[in-house]
Amino acid sequence: MKLYLRWTCFLWSLVLLSCSVTEVPPVAKKGHLTADLYLKNSKNTIQLVGDWEYYPGLLFLPKDLPEIKSIREPHYFTVPGVWTNSFLEKGFLAGDGYATFHLEFVHGLKGIPLSIKVPEMETAYNLFVDGEKLVSNGTVSTSYQTGIPEYRPQIIDFIPNENQTSLLLQISNYHHRKGGPAQVLTLGRTSEIHKQFEFEILRDMLVVGSILFMGLYHIFLYWNRKKDPFTYWFALTCILVALRVFITGNKYLVQLFPNLPWEIHLKLSYLSFFFITPIFARYVYLLFKPYFSRRIYELLKYIGFSFCFIVFVTRSSFYTYLMIPFQIFTLFGAMYTIIVLYRAIRDELPGSIIFLTSFLVFVTSFVNDILVNNLIINSPLTIHFGIFMMFFVQSIYIARNFSKGFVEAENLAIELSEKNQTLQKVQNQITILNERLETRVKEKTIELQSKLDQITKDMKLAKSIIHSVTKVPEMEPYLKVDILYKPTADVGGDIFFVKRIQDFYYRFFLGDATGHGLQAALYSMMIQSEFERVSAVAMRPNDLLFYMNQHFYDKNADLQIYFPALVMDFDFHQSILRYAGGGVQNQIILKKNSEPMILENTGPIIGILEHYRYGIFETKVVSGDRIFLFTDGLFEELNEADGMQAWDELLRTIQSTNGLPFDEVIPSIQSMLYQKMNKTVWKDDSTLLLIEVV
Repeated sequence: MKLYLRWTCFLWSLVLLSCSVTEVPPVAKKGHLTADLYLKNSKNTIQLVGDWEYYPGLLFLPKDLPEIKSIREPHYFTVPGVWTNSFLEKGFLAGDGYATFHLEFVHGLKGIPLSIKVPEMETAYNLFVDGEKLVSNGTVSTSYQTGIPEYRPQIIDFIPNENQTSLLLQISNYHHRKGGPAQVLTLGRTSEIHKQFEFEILRDMLVVGSILFMGLYHIFLYWNRKKDPFTYWFALTCILVALRVFITGNKYLVQLFPNLPWEIHLKLSYLSFFFITPIFARYVYLLFKPYFSRRIYELLKYIGFSFCFIVFVTRSSFYTYLMIPFQIFTLFGAMYTIIVLYRAIRDELPGSIIFLTSFLVFVTSFVNDILVNNLIINSPLTIHFGIFMMFFVQSIYIARNFSKGFVEAENLAIELSEKNQTLQKVQNQITILNERLETRVKEKTIELQSKLDQITKDMKLAKSIIHSVTKVPEMEPYLKVDILYKPTADVGGDIFFVKRIQDFYYRFFLGDATGHGLQAALYSMMIQSEFERVSAVAMRPNDLLFYMNQHFYDKNADLQIYFPALVMDFDFHQSILRYAGGGVQNQIILKKNSEPMILENTGPIIGILEHYRYGIFETKVVSGDRIFLFTDGLFEELNEADGMQAWDELLRTIQSTNGLPFDEVIPSIQSMLYQKMNKTVWKDDSTLLLIEVV
């Protein structure tokens, strides 16, 4: 607390020293400013404020000034000021217009290098010094179509030929709610003006760097401890404030990016201010949640972001009118925050007094700058000190909370150490029991390993048997066959057989047995045995399914074996394909002319209905026809929720291979299916038989 008070006194002393003056500088009266006595002190600089000659609705050159005065009496305009009319009278055109301003300035510094610091004007200007145009921003014009706004503070150096200098300022505005010389021109010796400018740069960069460092530091705090989200919102506020200081004032952003459009620069200036209120409100809300109404916070958040959205989607001639309403809205949020802090202080919440003090300093500087920017008072801008003071103290407040957490962690560590000593005794007892247990586990492990070795041998034998029964015989010169077989284990549930009945007659069988591993192997061997037995007597595919169905139905009471299966026969004496399917999905024939033919199911799965007569499908085949036989595991991976959609995707994938050579079809389908599934393995057994008629 003592350290905090010392810093407070030190910073406010800097403010008072920066604001103090030893002499009262003169001001312009009726277009004349006499400051030769004041400027005898080489350290003095003077702001060219007061009454300038004012010629509204006229743009003319210095050489035309005598003629203009001879036919028209000048008005007088108090600088700094704006010519903006009432919004009720001219609406969003209240700041539009153009005018010429003139000032005769007696300085008594003939032949001495002088400089003028010219801030931005609203929103384009030309400045003539002793009849010579020395500086301009944007394009001064009498119409919106040709006027171009620009903000670029500059310092111009010149050497006066006389003890008196004539200043003529042309200004036009069509893009901002304020029009006219809203900022102050400062004149003095070249060395002093540049020295002050360098001091301002140093001050601003110090503020930007300090606040930005605070923001980055608290970003890392949040990154390592996400349980305290208020550090993130504080860091975000710091970054926004640093950005605003960098954008406004001396417009360092424009100096860094000279070609940055004026509209983008102005939007960034407004957004960097408008975003601060809802984001800082989030920080205070999280820090003092028991005292901060959620409804008020939601109101601050949504209204604040609504202002930001309007800035995003509208032009400067509209959203610049939002500044005063938003300042009032921000002051409302500040007043409510003070009420929240008062409640926290009343409940003696640690750190709340420090928080309130720093916040009051910030609010005071903020109100001062609002009054200055709206030309209500004329005093130095103090927001830099207010911002730095508040965020510095906020950082101390957060660091204090973290330090308190570390102290509590140390106390817990000591307590934990004591608990660990107690646990160590228990652990020693457990160690003795574990040693005994390890001996028994070792014995059981040896026993289990022996059984596992036997199971592994059985699996290898089963795999060998399945491979032997699924060999494809030679089918030249009638058919070519390629197979995609992807079991999820060493032995899968999918089973297929290819049998040559006669030299011109071939039979294909594809089924999906239940389970994996040894169970699937045993079922597959039973199916293969029954297939071999009935193939000798079944002349047609549907007959074979009939006999197999009856056999497994009779065995079903004990074994409960059900499985889908299909049979396809090729008779090359008649060039006929015969097909029967029991409980399988639709199969596909891709004709030589690229037209797909769908082979639909002709009966239920095997082993479920007694004496069921399966249907049969016959069709002619010609050279180049391709037949695709597959199990449901191939396409259900595409869409587990919608089988029809998955089947349609598989059909499109198969059709896309029409122009590929036979050897490239299976690899292409596999690659495309992996791409559609966004994975490289199937969760279910998957089999695809590709048959091409030669």
